[in-house]
Amino acid sequence: MGALAGVIGVLQAVEAMKEILGIGEGMAGYLMIFDSLKMTFRKVKVRKDPDCALCGDNATIRELITYEEACELRSGS
Repeated sequence: MGALAGVIGVLQAVEAMKEILGIGEGMAGYLMIFDSLKMTFRKVKVRKDPDCALCGDNATIRELITYEEACELRSGS
């Protein structure tokens, strides 16, 4: 599994560098599928869900909460 984590980590680093430098075509709106047995990649377009509570046309979630808030835990307790 170490090799797979390395491959995915490198892909994430490349995508981050492209965003930072403003070069190339990003992966927003796509899902990359990697088959390590066949050493193949597939790029699949995914559509935005217009009913999504976070990013849809009538989004109801306006801010993100922390892990502690989600689990009703207090920091330091």
